[in-house]
Amino acid sequence: MKALPLFYTGLTLFACHSVVAQEPAPAGAGAKLELKANAVDEDAKVKLDSAEKKSLPEQPAAAPQASSTNLPGLEKLSEEKRKSLIAGMGEVSNYLRGVRWQEALEKLVEMEASCGENHYIENLRGAVYTRMRNFDKARVHFKRAVELTKGLDSEGFHPKFNLAELDFVTKQWQEAEKAFQALLKDPGKPGTGSDTLINFKLLICSLQQKKAADADVLFATFDQYDDASPAYYYGQAVKLFISEDKDGANEWLESARRIYPKEVNEVYNDSLVEMGWLETLQ
Repeated sequence: MKALPLFYTGLTLFACHSVVAQEPAPAGAGAKLELKANAVDEDAKVKLDSAEKKSLPEQPAAAPQASSTNLPGLEKLSEEKRKSLIAGMGEVSNYLRGVRWQEALEKLVEMEASCGENHYIENLRGAVYTRMRNFDKARVHFKRAVELTKGLDSEGFHPKFNLAELDFVTKQWQEAEKAFQALLKDPGKPGTGSDTLINFKLLICSLQQKKAADADVLFATFDQYDDASPAYYYGQAVKLFISEDKDGANEWLESARRIYPKEVNEVYNDSLVEMGWLETLQ
């Protein structure tokens, strides 16, 4: 499952220009919802034995380097300004990781003065305000980014995902569910690799609304032996957190940590942090 942004910012935000990498293995449609914590260690051993033979997946954030020619919507800018914009996005990403919100916002003002208003800058502004927990301002900038991507199907997905994420983190379950379902059909969706993450978000939305049957259908799309996504393990954990079995949930999470690279698990951890099930990104 791999459809991460070039610059990943913490909350499951698509902050900048995305590059699709590895497609997922076919989902195990026959997967069953078996909440047996005592099966976790055995499952992990099987997965790790297999990993020794073919190695664990690459880190998910290893996206190809962006070039100044693959920035849709900015074709009228000079080569120099496109390169400057890419460099600026990298700086803002570093500020986000360093919790340097004001510097990030100041850099975005500087970038806009040089390159003009564009969806990359507006999407990043939304990401900064989301990290600051100023969701009202974040929503304004994500909506503006969507407006600026009209006619650019390959770019509109990212701010739309971020708008859905705002509904998710503010626990507006019906709105988040509707938005994520729409994203599954979005023409700009970066391949099928993003489906697993979206379905994981939808699983939480369904369970929070006590829609157990819908949750079972979503869980059945996760594959326990998927080399690229820990969704099966995290889905099991979510079911147990909902049932207030924190110890059982943490056993599944511990198995995921042993099997998958940290960078892969972080994409799923942040949803659990937002739900209050984890205290920090682990």
